[in-house]
Amino acid sequence: MTKHRRGYYNNLILSPDVKPHASQMIAHKLSYNKWMKKIFIMILSVLLASCSLSGYTPDDLALDIPSTWHASDERYTNTEEDLVHLPWWQQFDDPTLNELVDNALLYNNTLQMAMANVEAAAGELKRVQLQWVPEVDAIGGYSSWPDLGFPGVVLAIVPRYAVNIFKQIKEQKKAGYELNVSLAMRDGVRLAVIGQVTGSYFNYISQIAQLELLRTLEKDLSQWADIAQHMHEGGLYPQMEVEQVQAAWRRVQAREKVVQQNVVISQNALHYLINEAPGSLTPTRTFAELNGQEMIIGALPFNVIENRPDMQQAAQELAASNEGIGVAFSHLLPTIELRGAYGDIATTPSGWELGQYFDFNEFLLQVPVLKASVYGEIAKTKGLNKASFYRYTDTLLRVLRDVNNDLSAHDLYTKRLANLVTAEQHTREVYNLNNELYQRGIISYLALIEVRILLHELAIEVNQYKLDQFMTIVNLYQDLAVGYNYAPDTKGLDISDAEDI
Repeated sequence: MTKHRRGYYNNLILSPDVKPHASQMIAHKLSYNKWMKKIFIMILSVLLASCSLSGYTPDDLALDIPSTWHASDERYTNTEEDLVHLPWWQQFDDPTLNELVDNALLYNNTLQMAMANVEAAAGELKRVQLQWVPEVDAIGGYSSWPDLGFPGVVLAIVPRYAVNIFKQIKEQKKAGYELNVSLAMRDGVRLAVIGQVTGSYFNYISQIAQLELLRTLEKDLSQWADIAQHMHEGGLYPQMEVEQVQAAWRRVQAREKVVQQNVVISQNALHYLINEAPGSLTPTRTFAELNGQEMIIGALPFNVIENRPDMQQAAQELAASNEGIGVAFSHLLPTIELRGAYGDIATTPSGWELGQYFDFNEFLLQVPVLKASVYGEIAKTKGLNKASFYRYTDTLLRVLRDVNNDLSAHDLYTKRLANLVTAEQHTREVYNLNNELYQRGIISYLALIEVRILLHELAIEVNQYKLDQFMTIVNLYQDLAVGYNYAPDTKGLDISDAEDI
């Protein structure tokens, strides 16, 4: 039986010895002229679109990055150390805090979701990359395809390859930038989780200290109220002052209830951050034992901007949106498609017995002639690119603003705490002097209690001011992008459910 093949001049099955006649040659020439016109129109469309192809990049930013921070902090020092790996919370030498951060970096649900998004973005990049690989289908069954002469049984391999080279390149670059966006978002979550854990822990142990101080104050106020009441009954103390002492005592009891609730909330927040149900938590050290006077390790503005995950995310989003313009433009470019079919067909028409080999090949060049909607798509992607550029600019300005605010806050809050500690020391000296006078019988015990209550109030205020100072430390290290690439210590931990970090 004669082997058939796809002919060049028409869509019929031609025998190898069939020759085209003159009318077919004329038709071929007319077809050639039509193709030339189409190619000319395509080139014109490409030229028109290419005039508006460029988008915004970080190089278009007309903003000078300062060489130093505008705000000052006496305890701030720049370093060449790799800050993204620096576990700054370990300077407080608190094993409980260190363990909480490690567990959060291993088990936190928000972080697990961020890492799952990275996997999805990596899968999307792989999908785009694998578009370079041809597709192959296997066909088997019964066919009555007229071009094959009603063969009957068919068993074939059908490879197919279609590619718009420019589009493929642009989509691959865009997917790569989007993967980098997901990685930067994951790093941002790690940075936020570290800040949330340290902030919640400092708040937790400070509230425990606050509750102890309030209970001590309440005890003295209760004693003062009893003494005042006895003196009033003896006609030595006015009723108005007795009522004032009673009111102060009840106010302290009310404050205790608020602090007790804050302890529960902070404790539950820490368990939530490490993916655990609410439960007890025993700190290793007290809040008074933690030293907030350590140096703040940081870097110059340019280095911080390079390290910040949100800046990396904004830059990668800008690059991805720029590639999106190219993807939209690629719809005006030709697509190359190669197809074929190779296998066996029935030896007789509509038969059931294989035995006759056949092959079929196609080379197609799909050239867009008129796609007006593409110009709208290009305009849309340029608008998205412009929005990404201003998002990038806004992120940069926010980084500079936040770090300067944090430096100023840490410096001022540290000085405020130092002033209050000095005031507390003076008040303690006053109390010691009054205690000596009381021991000598010169002043009453009631007068001594009044000074002691003032000392308790100052201790409570110092505890609150110290917490404010510690929170500025947390905010400053978070805005300086310190420690988010720290690898937690997994020794002794069950990491069977933790994702790769």
